[in-house]
Amino acid sequence: MRGGASSAAMSSSEQTQTVMALAEIFVPLAVGILQGILVMKFVRPLLMERLGGLAGLVRSRANTFLGIVQMFLLLGVVAACNAAYAPQTLAWLQERDILPFEPTLLVLRISAIIASYLSGTNLVHLASALSDDTESNTLEPLPLNNRRQR
Repeated sequence: MRGGASSAAMSSSEQTQTVMALAEIFVPLAVGILQGILVMKFVRPLLMERLGGLAGLVRSRANTFLGIVQMFLLLGVVAACNAAYAPQTLAWLQERDILPFEPTLLVLRISAIIASYLSGTNLVHLASALSDDTESNTLEPLPLNNRRQR
C-alpha cells in the first residue's frame, strides 16, 4: 500500500509540473495573440497611414518570408528552453561555450516565455499577411475624429 500511495503522490507532483510547463508556454502565447490582435486593430492602421508609400514594404513577400523564418526560430527557442528540455539545453550550451555569458535554467526558461509571447504576436501578423483579403489586413478601428467631436 505504501508504494501505491507514494507513486500516486509522485504522479500528482508530475501532473502539477506538466501543467506548469504547459502554462509557461500557452499563457504567454495567448497574451501575445491578444496583444497582436489589438495592435493589428488599432495601431497598424495608423502606422500604415503614416508610412504612406512605404506601407507596401510591410506587406511585401520578403517581409512575410522573414516573419515565417522568425516564427520557426522562436518556436525552436520555445521547444529547446521550456521546462521539460531546459536542463538538456543548458548542458548542451555549457559544453559548447557559445554564449558570452554563463546560461542558467532561469535564463533559459525566461527565454522560452519571451519566445512564446513573441510567437503569439508573430502568429497574428503572419495570419494577416497570408490572408488573401486585403480588407482583413487592415482591421480598421472607429475613426478617432468622430469620437472627439462629441
